[in-house]
Amino acid sequence: MTKHCQQKLAAILTFTLLSCGAPLLLSANALALENRKPEVATTEIAPLIAKLKSNDERELDAAIKKLAQIGEPAIPALIQALGDKNLLVSRSAREVLRNIGPPAIPALVQALKDSDVQIRRRAADLLLAKNGSIFNDWGNWDGDYGENYVENSSATKAVPELVLDFDFEIIDPKAKGAVAALIPLLKDSDPKVRWIAVDALEEIGSEAKAAVPALIPLLKDSDAKVRGNAVYALGKIGAEAKAAVPAFIPLLKDSNVGVRRNAVYALGKIGAKAKAAVAELIPLLKDSNVGVRWNAVYALGEIGAEAKAAVPALIPLLKDSDAGMRSIAVYTLEKIGAEAKYLVPGLIPLLKDSDANVRRKAVDALGKIGAEAKAAVPALIPLLKDKDAEVHWNTAPTLKKIALNIQDQAKTLSPAELDQVIRDFEPALKILEDPKAKFSKEDIATIRLSIEALKAKRSAHLFNLIRQNKWVAAAIIYLIFFPSFWSAILRLRPLWILQINDALKSYDFKLPETWGGAPIRIRDLTFIRFFIYHPRVLDAWISTHIETVREQFTTQETVKIRATYIPVSFELDNKKVTEIRCQELQSTFTKNRIRLLIWGEGGIGKTSIACQIADWAMEPEQNKRLSKHLMIPILIEEELKNVNEDKDSFLTAINGQLKSIADLPEPADEELLKQLLQQRRLLVIVDHFSEMSEATQKAILPNSPDFPVNALVFTSRLDSSLGRGNKTTLHPLRFEGAELSVFMQKYLEKLGKIHLFGTGSRFHSACGDLAKLLEGIENEKRSTTVLFAKLYADMLIAKKTAENSNDSLQNRPDSTKDKPDENIPEFMLSYLKEINKDVAEDKLNTNEVHEVAKLLAWECLKVTYRPTSIKIKDALTAVSALHPQDAKERLKYLQDKLRIIKTNPPSEDNIRFVLDPIAEYLAGLHLVDIYGNDDNKWYDFFINADFQTSPEAIKGFMLAVRDCYLAKVPDAKSTDYLPTEIATRYNIPVANSMSAQTSQPVAV
Repeated sequence: MTKHCQQKLAAILTFTLLSCGAPLLLSANALALENRKPEVATTEIAPLIAKLKSNDERELDAAIKKLAQIGEPAIPALIQALGDKNLLVSRSAREVLRNIGPPAIPALVQALKDSDVQIRRRAADLLLAKNGSIFNDWGNWDGDYGENYVENSSATKAVPELVLDFDFEIIDPKAKGAVAALIPLLKDSDPKVRWIAVDALEEIGSEAKAAVPALIPLLKDSDAKVRGNAVYALGKIGAEAKAAVPAFIPLLKDSNVGVRRNAVYALGKIGAKAKAAVAELIPLLKDSNVGVRWNAVYALGEIGAEAKAAVPALIPLLKDSDAGMRSIAVYTLEKIGAEAKYLVPGLIPLLKDSDANVRRKAVDALGKIGAEAKAAVPALIPLLKDKDAEVHWNTAPTLKKIALNIQDQAKTLSPAELDQVIRDFEPALKILEDPKAKFSKEDIATIRLSIEALKAKRSAHLFNLIRQNKWVAAAIIYLIFFPSFWSAILRLRPLWILQINDALKSYDFKLPETWGGAPIRIRDLTFIRFFIYHPRVLDAWISTHIETVREQFTTQETVKIRATYIPVSFELDNKKVTEIRCQELQSTFTKNRIRLLIWGEGGIGKTSIACQIADWAMEPEQNKRLSKHLMIPILIEEELKNVNEDKDSFLTAINGQLKSIADLPEPADEELLKQLLQQRRLLVIVDHFSEMSEATQKAILPNSPDFPVNALVFTSRLDSSLGRGNKTTLHPLRFEGAELSVFMQKYLEKLGKIHLFGTGSRFHSACGDLAKLLEGIENEKRSTTVLFAKLYADMLIAKKTAENSNDSLQNRPDSTKDKPDENIPEFMLSYLKEINKDVAEDKLNTNEVHEVAKLLAWECLKVTYRPTSIKIKDALTAVSALHPQDAKERLKYLQDKLRIIKTNPPSEDNIRFVLDPIAEYLAGLHLVDIYGNDDNKWYDFFINADFQTSPEAIKGFMLAVRDCYLAKVPDAKSTDYLPTEIATRYNIPVANSMSAQTSQPVAV
């Protein structure tokens, strides 16, 4: 029995080899007959065989070529050479036999029974390799069926006898006649016989359909190799093997990867007739083996439309990491005919795939989908310039197909859909029409005509809609016309909108009471109210008035005396900034609500930086401006009027200042004013906030939710102003070390007066004098302020100018030679004296100036102990007590000639001192003049001080009074009641008295 099986096995092997190799054998034999050479003496062959051992490549190549030319006579010797122990000889013999070709097959088959195992092995190897190796796919199975099998199988010994039993004439090129002979062997008890027989049928392919019934039972064979080969053979047979589908389904869950893979492949080959397996194929799309997954995708595609149930599971494969998987997924979904709603969204991302083949398949698939692929048009357009030529050229026909399909279905599209399609295709047409692109003229013309047809359909839609819905159309035209009209005006002449709005106000009316009496405003009916306060309108309004504002702002007394701005060090939100610039504040001015607090003691430069910020807000160049848009600065310095009666007193004050600074014929419309404030077109600067009355402070509530001002700057002596809300703080720092001389130098240079001081030593000497003058302030840990430095510099300039004009000190009418300034109070008086010297006509003497100025200063401070404005009539009453005949003239003298007091627009019925520290020191000097060293009067003074709301807000005045007492009261000491009390209240060391600082006079 064993011998019989072995014989059948060898017979199958031989038969299959000869069946599959027959066409090649016949054609090769014909060629050999044509090229046959005369017979060669056998004595010539042996030396050539011997030369196969040669290490000389030329000699070896010559021997191989010669033996190949000899051909069949050399075959026996070459067969024997296969068994040579010298590998060079055996390898060369194999090469010659391979070159001889099919004529060597009979001898090689005969060699399978040779007693030399090496000859048998190498003969089998040549036969298998030459005829396509029916063992090629066995590498997937466990076991070794290569050379070792040939070596150990005794079946090879029986091949010659069995081969003679076969009728080779019945084997045609497709080996149809072999099928009937192979079918019985499929039931052989030996698995080796079964799988070789199956292999033979596999090689025959579709012509082996008669073997299908016999192959199906092998799908359940106990041998995995037989099952796998049977699956593959049925797959090669194709659709004719449809009867095997039910038997394939269990194999899809086989534990052997090869069986599963071949089963899936076979179902794919069977095609649409394998639709019963779709449900079992879907889970294999997630199989752990990539070959199984790939075959499953392929099989579903071959099944076609019957596999639509697999579409949801196939869509995710469009995002697979493997480009090949993405590509075949597109192919399969296309063949299945997946619905566009599933397929198109999955294909669109593939148009940007890194793999050109994937992009190409996605483009082709979208073209076959047609109109339903319209959503992919924007993503297809860039592919018209794709670097891959095939993608590049395939995209235009795809767009053409989509356009034509959409045109055919235009009746089903809504106007909105038509609009979208037209917008999508127009950029594509622009690229296609580029002469450099060289696209097909037919594609270009087709797409152009499709777009025109779609536009015509869109117009027809609109006309039909209007004709069928006249009232609706009228309403739509009404709703479109006015907004479009105002939009055009907004772009071309934005200020016209304000003017038209004002003109339409007169046409407002009320319905009759019988109809409800509702007010009707034409401005609402025409929708202009939605455009009135557009940012473009407000910017145009600001631009119209900005030049006037710039001119008017610089003429304000507060601004004029601070025109020469020298940057100093600041703390910006507790971060030190050596020089404040516009750029440091630009981030603050991008906020929706701007709250900037500039705080510090009097004279430290708060108002100066506020004025500089105002200049930056009006700067013509945008990159040098605080915000992108221009802003009009509104400076509020006065107490608010009618605070108790007018809840909008702050807005009233702002409107009054706006009318004055912009030179408006009448106050701005209230709603316009609020919009300018809310949209940060007006920058409101509240100066001296901490010195204002409690009523005024309560009327300005920046943290209130309905507070209209969104761009607000405060100057205050207290850092607690504005409360704890979101704010930006700016704190000028005192001079330290050499900063004083640096500031003085910059100030003099900016005024163009540095040349008055000649050599550098004279300038530094003057700076040293100022430093000595301010030494007492620094010892008491008070700031050396910008004001003192500026006043001192102005005095120096005046003196040097006078000296250069030969106006000597001895010839001045006021007095004898000036005394040196020993302290700050004396310095303040000297400042007034110096500016009074420059008056040319109707000059008052210095003592009269001092007298009136001190009295007026106390009038400004006596109520709140803070520098504030007072009514002009109150000021006249006070001055009249000393000079009843010419009180008004003396007041005008201080305002117009000395410029130490000012009135504020728009009402100009109040006056105040231009510089707060001067007012504080002059008021202190007035009190010292009338109180002297009378402690009882000073006691009453402190009682009034205790009634003030904030001790810190009046600190500047209290320290000024202390300085004046120590400077002007004879024999005053720092231990006296007044200086001691003030020092105690403000933690000033008593030992550092002003009297101790006067030992070395300072010459000015």
